[in-house]
Amino acid sequence: MEQIPLTATRRESTGKGPAKQMRVDGKVPAVFYAGGKDAAKLTIEQAELERLLRGTTGGNAFLSLTIEGDSPRMAVIKDLQYDYLGKNVLHADFYEVRADQELTLEVSIELVGEPKGMTAGALLSQSAYTASVTGLIADIPDNIELDISEMEMGDALHAENLTLPEGVKLHGDDNYMVVSLSEAILATEEEAEEEEGEEGESEEGGEEKAEESGE
Repeated sequence: MEQIPLTATRRESTGKGPAKQMRVDGKVPAVFYAGGKDAAKLTIEQAELERLLRGTTGGNAFLSLTIEGDSPRMAVIKDLQYDYLGKNVLHADFYEVRADQELTLEVSIELVGEPKGMTAGALLSQSAYTASVTGLIADIPDNIELDISEMEMGDALHAENLTLPEGVKLHGDDNYMVVSLSEAILATEEEAEEEEGEEGESEEGGEEKAEESGE
């Protein structure tokens, strides 16, 4: 997985007041957890954090975190707190990872190819866009490709059909559906006209009965 550079500065202030002022100034309060060491209180530029998140899947990112001129540290996002609209990040937690440490991350699934059974009226439906995988950070890919070129009408591919790099495995259930190819249920023009005709006859019949009863 590609490392994304991120810079941060240390902060001494804590509490709601200083945190609110940071956000007004376009900054996000954050905390960095590194093993058994004391957590480091940080400040991240909001624009830089938003740029980072736009290129990630579910907030997952392998970071090269530099704190005030220190040597870069390998880190991942542990938690993000958003405002009530779910738009702006209010607080971020990061934790350090080691090269020999296994992680579980969400990785995007990309469909590759054109289904062999794709015809007019066919519906290709993707029901899962990410997969939870476990492995060393250096082995986990940025995305997983799923070849759908051999799919015929009525076929479905599941998580177990994903091809993973050596050393990387699916985390949890591997039987959920990722994509399916089925016949779209579309009403033809003739069927639509027949339905309209039946509705019209029903309405006319109702009016005649109403007239006969004097209503």
